[in-house]
Amino acid sequence: MLFWFRSAERISKQENLRAVQNFMRVSYIAWWGTLLGLFLLASSVGNAQFTRDDWGRADEATVRLSPSTFLTLPSSVRTELERRECTIPQPYGERVQEMNVVSGKFTSTGETDWAVLCSRQKRSAILVFHGGRSNDVEELAEEPDLNYLQVISRGRKLGYSRQLAVASPGEIRKHFLYRHHSPQKINHDGVEDTFIEKASTVWYHASEKWIRLSGAD
Repeated sequence: MLFWFRSAERISKQENLRAVQNFMRVSYIAWWGTLLGLFLLASSVGNAQFTRDDWGRADEATVRLSPSTFLTLPSSVRTELERRECTIPQPYGERVQEMNVVSGKFTSTGETDWAVLCSRQKRSAILVFHGGRSNDVEELAEEPDLNYLQVISRGRKLGYSRQLAVASPGEIRKHFLYRHHSPQKINHDGVEDTFIEKASTVWYHASEKWIRLSGAD
């Protein structure tokens, strides 16, 4: 009889422990669900205060610079950008910093290439000039400029938020590789294509094509 009571007591304690664990698990899930809901609500409220016309005006107001502004560009590249009627959109900020023109070893380790964000009729694509040659150009990742507007300045205005940068081989191996990509094959730079404060993509040239690598964080 004593053995039966002790067994019953152990079973009761185990059931109580499981009940507590289940309660904590449900509470944890509910807590994270609440946080996610508040975040989504804040985002929707922030976007809801702007009308479609507001987004259109912000797209119009995006600063787009002439290629002639970028004196570091090879002259032949500037001429080709002007021939294509490209302007170069600038991310939001207090002052224009002449961004979205970068140079690096994007296609091989043997020569320096140039990558430029070219905006035409409010759509932007990355133009890669192999070796800085105006007659050896690839175009990728075309998107409407409107897609890269976001609420800025504590919700008071909209700003353009696409920015190019150079991703070194080390940065690519650390932040952008998935398991099916071999780190040993990453031996030159990539073009980092960022939606500021949201997400990054690296365009990496391998086997005569461009591979899209999404950020791991």
